[in-house]
Amino acid sequence: MAELFYLQTRRHGGNYYVRFKLEDGSLSNFKSTGTTNYNEAKKIAYSWLVTGNIPARINSKTPDQSSSDLEKLNLLNKLKTTDFDYNDVQKIVDILVDRKLLVSGIIRATPESRDALEFFNEFWEYDISPYAKENKVLGSELSRSYFATNKGRIKNYWASRLKGKFLGEITPDEVAAIFQDPKLMELAPKTVKGIMDSVTVPLKWAYQKHLTQITGFDLIPHVKIKTQKERIIVPLKTVPEVFNAKWENEMSRLANLVGMYTGMRTGEVQALRLEDLFEDHIHVKHSWDRFAKDIKPTKTGEERDVPISKELYNALINQLDFNPRKNIDGKYAYIFYGDDPSRPVNQRLFNKYLHRALADMGYENPTEISFYSWRHGFCTEARSVVQDDRVVRSVSGHKTQQMFEHYSKHIQHEESLATMKNAAQQLFGDIVTKTLNTPIEECGMA
Repeated sequence: MAELFYLQTRRHGGNYYVRFKLEDGSLSNFKSTGTTNYNEAKKIAYSWLVTGNIPARINSKTPDQSSSDLEKLNLLNKLKTTDFDYNDVQKIVDILVDRKLLVSGIIRATPESRDALEFFNEFWEYDISPYAKENKVLGSELSRSYFATNKGRIKNYWASRLKGKFLGEITPDEVAAIFQDPKLMELAPKTVKGIMDSVTVPLKWAYQKHLTQITGFDLIPHVKIKTQKERIIVPLKTVPEVFNAKWENEMSRLANLVGMYTGMRTGEVQALRLEDLFEDHIHVKHSWDRFAKDIKPTKTGEERDVPISKELYNALINQLDFNPRKNIDGKYAYIFYGDDPSRPVNQRLFNKYLHRALADMGYENPTEISFYSWRHGFCTEARSVVQDDRVVRSVSGHKTQQMFEHYSKHIQHEESLATMKNAAQQLFGDIVTKTLNTPIEECGMA
């Protein structure tokens, strides 16, 4: 057992003096016990240690050791020698945290002592993430792209900051310190918010699951997102010119034509298979997940029908005939197939050849238009013909407003489809007819 004090004499036969061991490992001043008997001196020293009742010394150069100091000394020495179990240690930590003397306490072999970087990487690894599994059970399944993006943010912006840290020692102040990083000054506010979310979302989840004692991440200053610029669309009067420009790829031209006519999302067009095609409509039930390299449900998780013309249907069937796996995959054969015919073409090709066509027709800034612009254009133009937003949204798949979903239940599916079929034909029918009757090699010659 470690000594709590030391006894010694200054001369043979003299009184014993005591020095107590202090908190920092040093020793107190000498104090006389007033006795030449060793055992008696030892008893006196112990009584002073327990009660703190030490008489003043003559000619002392420093103040006497107070009762509270000796109590601390006694406590600290007990901490060094007493055997504690996990609950004992946790109680000590909780007391110090409650007294604001510790931000948190990390005990060995507990969730808090886990390597922080390892935790974040697992959290954003879709296939093993407990957060992904939890959201799936709760009915709010998040996309693989969302997880992949956040894992990339951890690697690019947080790895060097988190390396060597325990999960339980990361504080809001440490997270907020990234705002001083010059690299963030060059990024858009929306991107900065995403970088912050990649860490704060896991940390708030960890607190809920009792994996860390630290909270307060909601108090970190919020990144203000400026209103996004309205997406540029191609005016309807200009659309025929776009499809009459020089296109270098017929598949891409047809995919863009489908996007214009139906307002489908890019991934939904990619995922089109024979089973989805009907003479007067497309049944939209899937989207392509570029991270999982497989089909997934639509963004809203709901299926819907979008009207198409007879000519557009025939063009899609003709496109399917070029897929070498048509007879192998049957109804699951992709319309817009890639180098591997069992998978869709990369969506970048839709934009690549669209931009080249725009450049060919002399469009000033082709890259400000994307495949997704067709979706915005579809909704904008359809609203000018169909006055009921509920009808348009039942076809476009926009179901983000709770009140809209409530009212949309009262719209008959067949009525909505017929209304939008007439509107699409009125708006885009002539464009489709002219485009499909103009071979790609003749485009751009007018």
